[in-house]
Amino acid sequence: MKTFILPLNKRFLKIPVLLLILFSTSCKKDSKSNTPAPTNTKATVYFGGQDNNFYALNAQNGDLIWKYQSGGDFAYSTPALANGTLYSTNTDHNLYALDAASGTLKWKFTTASTTISSPAAANNIVYFGSDDHYIYAVDAVSGNLKWKYLTAQNVDSSPVVSNGTVYIGSADGNLYALDALTGSLKWKYNTGSPIVEASPVISNDVIFIGNRDGYLNAVNATNGQSKWIFSTNGISLEQSKPSINNGVIYLASWYNINDFNQPGSLYAIKESDGSQIWKGLNGQGFTSGPVYADGKIFINSDDLNLYAVDAATGNEIWKKPIIANGAVPTVANGKVFAGGGGSNAFYVLDSGTGDESWKLSLTNCINTSKPLVVGEN
Repeated sequence: MKTFILPLNKRFLKIPVLLLILFSTSCKKDSKSNTPAPTNTKATVYFGGQDNNFYALNAQNGDLIWKYQSGGDFAYSTPALANGTLYSTNTDHNLYALDAASGTLKWKFTTASTTISSPAAANNIVYFGSDDHYIYAVDAVSGNLKWKYLTAQNVDSSPVVSNGTVYIGSADGNLYALDALTGSLKWKYNTGSPIVEASPVISNDVIFIGNRDGYLNAVNATNGQSKWIFSTNGISLEQSKPSINNGVIYLASWYNINDFNQPGSLYAIKESDGSQIWKGLNGQGFTSGPVYADGKIFINSDDLNLYAVDAATGNEIWKKPIIANGAVPTVANGKVFAGGGGSNAFYVLDSGTGDESWKLSLTNCINTSKPLVVGEN
């Protein structure tokens, strides 16, 4: 019998009423269709939605290039692209491999439960986790299983691969370091509480990952030894997806899961020692993660706005109400690409001003996955 540590993530957790209403929006299913890419396309934006569709759009104007319909929800997974193939997990238990140019299904790999871990592709292998408690490695070309590793709980964390090692968290509280070719355990580090959708990032041979108790752990990537720990004073980091730039870690905290009247904030922390540089957007709560670009931090807040803040100070530059429902934005070519699930639209904004460049209406559909923007080359 499958067991859960509750609440594991935003799928099961009691959250503020307004956000709960937004997540309950029903989706209209569109029929599967694949259409040729426009010849003038310079860049393409890829993302998955809770309407069961995976989209490829012209990044300049939002024109549909193709869409692929599945039997489940793509909305949690950030897609990975390698050698002309897109990889995305889905709540229908599958990892999908789609042709990036046409949207044609190449193969799908089935697990025993829901998969919302975003895949990582390296050396012709795709890595991801599943709620069946396994970490998987699948051949990127054939879709055949290379290896799988059993943890003690759901694996909704997304992996990072570096120097022949796969790093990924589990709701059992452990950060795992596995041999990328064989799946053998190199080491594991117990953070002390569940790692849900919190995902590791790596910089200078150090892994950074958050947990439910509100601790960001800095762990030596080679031997699994703790370097330092940063505390948010009980505000959960189980949803955290940190961003690192020039020696600074940008981190957003969620809520105190024992008291949802205590929402989280946005932090800038020194990578070297975990000391706090600034704290901003206080008391808002963040299901999303921050993204650094051009001296700014972009983040979707649970107050239903997308913010741009000064990376040096944390001061607000602009905000845009898009009702993101936890979507992590992507910044490319001076534009911010963001899913507004609660407002039933996909937005593209000017990164300097927040002005709307274009948006795509997605009827009765929630879209929460982080977009992937790919240039012509």
